[in-house]
Amino acid sequence: MIKLENEFLLVEMKEAGAELTRIFHKDTGIEYLWNADSKYWGRHSPVLFPTVGKLVDDTYFVDGASYHLGQHGFARDRNFKVVEQTDNTVRFELDADEESLSIYPYKFKLSIIYTMDENSVAVSYEVENTDNKRIYFSIGAHPAFHLPLTEDTTFEDYYLDFGTEENLETLCLEGPYRNGEIKKIVDKPSRYLSLNYDLFKNDALIFEALKQKEITIKSDKTSHFVKVTFKEFPFVGIWTAKPGTPFVCIEPWYGIADGAGKSVELRDKAGIEHLEPEAVFASEYKITVG
Repeated sequence: MIKLENEFLLVEMKEAGAELTRIFHKDTGIEYLWNADSKYWGRHSPVLFPTVGKLVDDTYFVDGASYHLGQHGFARDRNFKVVEQTDNTVRFELDADEESLSIYPYKFKLSIIYTMDENSVAVSYEVENTDNKRIYFSIGAHPAFHLPLTEDTTFEDYYLDFGTEENLETLCLEGPYRNGEIKKIVDKPSRYLSLNYDLFKNDALIFEALKQKEITIKSDKTSHFVKVTFKEFPFVGIWTAKPGTPFVCIEPWYGIADGAGKSVELRDKAGIEHLEPEAVFASEYKITVG
């Protein structure tokens, strides 16, 4: 287990999946990140790469050749190496190898960097194209936060604050795939969305092109909060599992699940990113707690 610590936070992560596993606030005494209890969901905050969401039949094509990946790709199940660590930063790296090339035919270097600053943890992604051709990929985050945050509140006492009024239209899912429909969650633009388990009866809520690109978990019954800021990410998913699950995920994504139908060429997949040889993709989101 890798640890970072300052006067406010104790943060932990592991080499398996370069996964963030703990955000503990010394003043509030709250464990903000989900504990990965497998009764509900056995992960904390997996990195999604090189795909986000589900592929039709777990299959995609590159120049007509078929390849197979499970939901959210393979990075979350690979061991990264720590290549740099300071008092407030740790950098993990994963390079393409024979195993990855058999399921994803591109050479790459994936770096995950965690940086602490007072009450915040910044999570940075870097994808370097180490191949001699254009590569295609998606990348995304999947942090889960304990909810309720305090013993005297319930899941339904909390709401999401989007920072400004939004239309709050979700891309609809049919099973794990997009069905092409868009559904209004609220009748008119709103800054707030009250949480309840019925919101997730068809799996995640998926928002595209939010204006403010920040979401804060709040309650009128406590001053404690979690804020996720994702200024450059085009999509964000909100998810919890079955009713009674004591967490909610806020998931910034560069990429999205396949549409229902047939498997597609990776270059034609919705939300896909591309990168020329020797180029580097970089982006960051931030978790702030209090």
